[in-house]
Amino acid sequence: MRKVTERVVMSFTCFAMFFGAGNLIFPVFLSYQAGENSVFAFLGFILSAITLPVLSLIAIGRTGSLDSLSSRVNPLFSKVFTIVIYLAIGPMLAIPRTASTSYEMVRIAFSLERDALSWAYSFIFFLLAGLIALHPEKLSKRLGKVLSPILIGLIIFLFISVFFMPSSSHVTVPPYDDKPLLSGILDGYQTMDAIAGLVFGTILAINIRKMGIEDENEIRREGVISSIGGGILLLIIYSLLSIIGYRAFSIVENPNTGADILSGAASFLLPSYGRILIAAIFILACFNTSVGLLSSCGEYFSTICPSLSRGRWIFLFALISGLIANVGLDMIISISSPILEVIYPVAITLMLLAFIKDGNKIHLTYKISILVSFIFSLIGIFTSLSFLWLIPTAIAAIVSFLFERRKSK
Repeated sequence: MRKVTERVVMSFTCFAMFFGAGNLIFPVFLSYQAGENSVFAFLGFILSAITLPVLSLIAIGRTGSLDSLSSRVNPLFSKVFTIVIYLAIGPMLAIPRTASTSYEMVRIAFSLERDALSWAYSFIFFLLAGLIALHPEKLSKRLGKVLSPILIGLIIFLFISVFFMPSSSHVTVPPYDDKPLLSGILDGYQTMDAIAGLVFGTILAINIRKMGIEDENEIRREGVISSIGGGILLLIIYSLLSIIGYRAFSIVENPNTGADILSGAASFLLPSYGRILIAAIFILACFNTSVGLLSSCGEYFSTICPSLSRGRWIFLFALISGLIANVGLDMIISISSPILEVIYPVAITLMLLAFIKDGNKIHLTYKISILVSFIFSLIGIFTSLSFLWLIPTAIAAIVSFLFERRKSK
């Protein structure tokens, strides 16, 4: 039996790696726009922003790594898909978003011109993140014991303050007026956490081994406990943020993002330093996630291309992320949406298949299911049907699985 404190720290570490820019923005904006339908929208958000990430961590714990899981389809797919995943949640989309989002809040807090210090901020932000990411075995100490509790404390402080806001009736805006559950699921996609979990699983295992655990079964067991603990923390904080967004309707008019809502609410409640508080929350959240992502990407790419050391990969990705971050938050989000709608179905299918016993013996099921999810996700984009892939993929997986089991007998 592990010490309770060790498990709590690992749970905070999981939370810190996941909780970044989108995790702050989307639940607030969701409840603000959904109004009276906030509960249904929030349930959808929980499904894709908590349940799927936790399952992805557990799936990697069962299979060892994303590379070993995806190799059950075939080696070429494994290499291509794993690289795409790491680039998407790494230097191409997710990591740059951490700097661009947090800088936007710093800019608002100190009334800066949009491009005044963005390059300098990105440089300092990623330099510090890269330095901490050099030692993945110490993330539980730095994220779990220090940065994550500070972040949660700041959010709880803001949550307590919102009860001083005036209340008012809400106007529910499309698409939350008639599709709140579906819209909430799609908002959860934007956090990119279900995909990130597929790579964070390796870092989680490294930190569990640092606790002195060597037995693989115990590592998997502790990984499940840490993942569920991190999911519970996410649920608590998402709930607080959702309530903040709901109550802010009376004081924040026509916000463009959840960042505008948080900034407006903080300024109303704490006129002197509210915006600085929000900037601090965003910096901590984004910095934690950036460290986890840089560490994961450096770990993976140093194994497939060892001519560059892990540290050099980390700082190369930090440099690329800094350059991309300065194209602006709106541009990054607009580019990420269609990419995620293709990657997510394949990632979710792969993750769920990992829970089938003796997965190494059902290669046909993996091949057919992944192919169907990919084809129908593409069709869904062109037909504006986000979940068109779901039923065909489920049917393909069940039929091919039964066929393989019958054939093996």
